[in-house]
Amino acid sequence: MTPRLQVRGLSKNFGGLQVSSDIDMDLLPGDRCALIGPNGAGKTTFVNLVTGVIPPTAGTIRLDGEDITGLSAQARVRRGLIRSFQVARLFRAMTVREHLELAVLEREGRTFRLFASVRRVPGLEEEVASVLDIMGLEAVAGTRVGALAYGQQRLLEIALALAMKPKVLILDEPAAGVPHSESQRILDAVDRLPADLAVLMIEHDMDLVFRFAKKIVVLAQGRLLCSGTAREITADPRVREVYLGSRANAHRPS
Repeated sequence: MTPRLQVRGLSKNFGGLQVSSDIDMDLLPGDRCALIGPNGAGKTTFVNLVTGVIPPTAGTIRLDGEDITGLSAQARVRRGLIRSFQVARLFRAMTVREHLELAVLEREGRTFRLFASVRRVPGLEEEVASVLDIMGLEAVAGTRVGALAYGQQRLLEIALALAMKPKVLILDEPAAGVPHSESQRILDAVDRLPADLAVLMIEHDMDLVFRFAKKIVVLAQGRLLCSGTAREITADPRVREVYLGSRANAHRPS
C-alpha cells in the first residue's frame, strides 16, 4: 500500500544548529498517529517542514507517491495535506455555517460567490451539513463564533480543515486550552473522521494521545527516538527517561 505521507531523511539546519536530523515517517490511509516528545524535541519544526512552512536542508516528502518537497505550503494544501493550528483563527462575527461555506468555496476557488447567494452553489449546503454532523456542531450551526465555548471553537477549527478534503490531516494540539473534562468531545469528533483519512496529532495530553493513537512517534532532540503502539512506547526505557517519566505507569494501557 502506498503511504499517504512518506518522509525520508528529513533534516533541518539553522546555521550551525541542527534542529531536525534524518527523520523517517510513513502514514498510511486510515492511520491514527500521535507525535509526542518533550519541549524542544523538534515537533513544531518537523510539522513546519512537512507542511512547507520552512524548507528542509535534506530529505524528501511524498504525498500519495508524489514528491512535494519543493512545493509551497499552499500547493500542498491543494493536494490534500492540511494542518489545523494550535490557535484558532476565526471570525467572531461569522456563524459556524458561514465559516464552513467560506472554506468549501475557497477550496473550489469560488469565493466570489460570497457576494451572491451561497444557496445557489450546487452541493454546498449538503457538504456543509455533512461536516457539521461529523463534528457534532449541528446545534450551533447558526451561532456566531464569538458566542461559542472554546471547545466548540476547537471543533470548528477541525471542521474547517475537514472541509478542505484532506488526504492527510495534521491536528496541532486540538485539545490545547480545552478543559480536561471536555477533551472527550474532541476525541469523539476525531473518531468520526473518514476512515481512509490519515491523521497525525501533535498533543501533550497523554490521556488523549493514548485514547486516539494506534501508533505513536516520539521525537527527542530533533531525532526520531522510537515509534510503536501505546504499550510499546510506555514500556520503552528511553521514552520514560526523556519524556514520560512517572506518567508512564499512570497512563500505561492495561
